[in-house]
Amino acid sequence: MTELETERQAWLALASAPGVGEHTFQRLVEASGSASGVLAAARDGSLRRQPPSDAAGRRLRAEVVAGIEAVAARPGSADAVLEAHGVWTVTPLDPGYPDRFDVLVAPPPVIYGWGERSSLDAPRVVAVVGTRRPTAVGRLLAARLAHRLTELQTTVVSGLAFGIDGAAHAATIDAGGRTVAVIAGGHAEPGPRAHRQLLAAIVDTGGAVVSEVPPLVTPEKGSFPRRNRLIAALADATIVVEAPSRSGALNTAHHALEQGRPLFVAPGRPGDRSVAGCLRLLRETPARPLVGDRELVEDLVRVFADRARSKSTAARPDETTRLSTVALVLAELGPVERGVADAVAAMPGTLDELVAVTGLSPGVLAGAISLLHLRGLVRLHGASVLPAGVLLDGG
Repeated sequence: MTELETERQAWLALASAPGVGEHTFQRLVEASGSASGVLAAARDGSLRRQPPSDAAGRRLRAEVVAGIEAVAARPGSADAVLEAHGVWTVTPLDPGYPDRFDVLVAPPPVIYGWGERSSLDAPRVVAVVGTRRPTAVGRLLAARLAHRLTELQTTVVSGLAFGIDGAAHAATIDAGGRTVAVIAGGHAEPGPRAHRQLLAAIVDTGGAVVSEVPPLVTPEKGSFPRRNRLIAALADATIVVEAPSRSGALNTAHHALEQGRPLFVAPGRPGDRSVAGCLRLLRETPARPLVGDRELVEDLVRVFADRARSKSTAARPDETTRLSTVALVLAELGPVERGVADAVAAMPGTLDELVAVTGLSPGVLAGAISLLHLRGLVRLHGASVLPAGVLLDGG
């Protein structure tokens, strides 16, 4: 097993520890230099003696430390749970990790899923969200939009909840399209029981059901806003179909705006409670009104063109040319950048670790990483520098 494969196994184990969310995961890896380092510290007792602190000076809770020690003592336990539930995983150390998550301050360290992994990185993705208690008009609009998006060869992403989410998923399947459901809990209890047939249809038609938490995790109140940020991040644009003043869809909408993604909102009649949240978005944010199919298609074509341009320089080579492509890419780099790229490909690490490995000064190393990031050869996950693009594919 290579160092990179060993580190990936450590990511899966650490992410499975109770209480280790995306921010805690980043903090731990920053403190220890790698997930493998965190597990080693848990095994030798140093994590308990000197638990890391966050920016506010708060120490890692004792129960979280105990959970990490438990998974460190049984590193294969996470794999057994995944196998029992038939769940695949994708981490930032893998080629299939969605590059759209680069907009997140703390991307999920692991994505767990059923279905087709490639649907997470489809060329065109749009989120369709709304209230759990829609009107008949709202349901019809969600279905019509899903059919129209399918005609545009667009993957539809939503949250598998009752109401607009379920209508969007079902209509996409009915139109022969592909849809991705992002669930708030683990795959042992994936969303409403009434949606089990819908869930199976999503997987059977080339879509996916994904989560950022391990299979046995039960969703809590705060799980849904965290889920919503992933829905927005996975999509090139978000459409809010129908939302009252206290709808969870508004949370997804605000995540989309914070991430710099286009937001489209279906307007409604003033005074209609079913669209009070939609009207507030149109009044108080840069959201664009959804005024018709033709206008939406025109807007989305521009969104998709921007996405295609950003991806064109990072196209992945096929299997027969990967190694030669990596060699060509490295040959185009200067000696400093090439040395840093080789080091990151061999074993991801923090800036301090890369300084030690490469012998470069912090300033020179930071400049090299910036250039590699611009070329799509590395990605940043907290303080960790990870291989990306052809550097990861050919590694």
